[in-house]
Amino acid sequence: MKRHLFLFSIQVIGQHNSTYENPLDIPLALSGTFAEIRSSHFHAGIDIKTKGKQGLPVKAVSNGRVSRIRIATSGYGKAIYIDHPDFKTSVYAHLKKFSPKIEKYIKAAQYEKESYTVQKFPRKDALLVEAGEVIGYSGNTGGSFGPHLHFEIRDSKNQHPLNPLLFDFKVEDNLRPQLQRLFLYEEGSNDVVIKTKNASLERVNDSLYKTPLLFASGRIGVGIQMFDRQDLSYNKNGIYSMVVNVNGKPTFKYKFDKIDFNDSKYINLIIDYKNFKENRYRIQKLFRPKTAKFSFMDNALEPGFFNLEEGKSYQVLIEVSDFSGNTSYVETYVVGQKQKTKIEGLEKQINPELDYLFEFHPNEIYIPKNTFFNPIQLEIQTHSDGIKIGPDIHPFKGAFELSFKTELKDSLKMKKSFIALKEKDNLTYLPTENKNGKLTVKSKKFGDFVIASDLTPPSIKSVNFRNDQWLSGFKFLRGKN
Repeated sequence: MKRHLFLFSIQVIGQHNSTYENPLDIPLALSGTFAEIRSSHFHAGIDIKTKGKQGLPVKAVSNGRVSRIRIATSGYGKAIYIDHPDFKTSVYAHLKKFSPKIEKYIKAAQYEKESYTVQKFPRKDALLVEAGEVIGYSGNTGGSFGPHLHFEIRDSKNQHPLNPLLFDFKVEDNLRPQLQRLFLYEEGSNDVVIKTKNASLERVNDSLYKTPLLFASGRIGVGIQMFDRQDLSYNKNGIYSMVVNVNGKPTFKYKFDKIDFNDSKYINLIIDYKNFKENRYRIQKLFRPKTAKFSFMDNALEPGFFNLEEGKSYQVLIEVSDFSGNTSYVETYVVGQKQKTKIEGLEKQINPELDYLFEFHPNEIYIPKNTFFNPIQLEIQTHSDGIKIGPDIHPFKGAFELSFKTELKDSLKMKKSFIALKEKDNLTYLPTENKNGKLTVKSKKFGDFVIASDLTPPSIKSVNFRNDQWLSGFKFLRGKN
């Protein structure tokens, strides 16, 4: 055993992989690109289409050892992590099943734990794999919305995700990013911005977009609604790099070569969150937030805002590129106007550096400091069924706490009561703490909060089997509630 470990150590020191083999034996068509913006995080890898099928052989991209196996009902589902001699870790997620030797290893752990969900970190010599070896089969497990392979490359030392396309995985791509609309933002206090203009983009040729002449005042930044596609995929994916130039000088740029998982804590600061909540489309801000730092942004440059002097004209040229180097450009001219009157009512805003307790006897709302990134306007309405808090257009940094005092005497009904979020006629259960007649929840969302009860037991109806049927030939049983 010691000799085996020693030989592997020599291999680790003596090898360095510059290229990897493809994890699938099909052309790589992407349904998700690295670091594209998702609802709550930056995408840590690439999503590779599997032609709508499950069961395609998934191969190790290089020699290495299986360092982690995880099975979960959400997230990555069935996932394998492989450490390679070049100090990189490859990740394969949403698998349908593992290869026989890995399946045997993890089933033993499941039986020992008596649980489907399990996580194991095999010994260094327990599961060695070679480049091109089948380690599993593509699937749709975990938080997946269709068959595909989620694939990552990480730096083994700190687990920071790296762009897999840096490792010479070929994706056929001759298409430029598509740009839809340009937005101008006026700088406010902290990360508060005031939308001042939006402009449709006129396509001049294959690569260049222009806008009408724009007028604004003060310090402004820009934002773009945009997406990218590849030759073999019609999905609207994220872009790779961005540069904003004002009068020929770069004022803001970033490139998605790597990210830090901590970046996702502040993801709602890189988009126009208010617009997203109200209109359900993302405008990507091309300026750096004041209350957060992102690992992929060039922090040596100015934050992306620039001053407009009255009567002067400014050329703004934006370069948007995908990983293959296909680039689209936006050219616009902005003329400085007289400074506008500052907005009023800031003194009525909630200060994120303070704690707030609102008492509506016998109910309470507690907002601890650092719940929000910026000062916000808060509206609270009480009604017979609960409390309505809004507007729900602000990104949350932490959670606030809402408590309802109930007068229920029936202990069974009290036990089955909870706080729910009411949207039209639908109720969404919120994890509720029930203690001494007081129901409490923590939430990162505003809305209409009410007390609800669930006194109806769940029922399961069979789908692919029936009573008194012989079931030994079934691979799985399907039911619905």
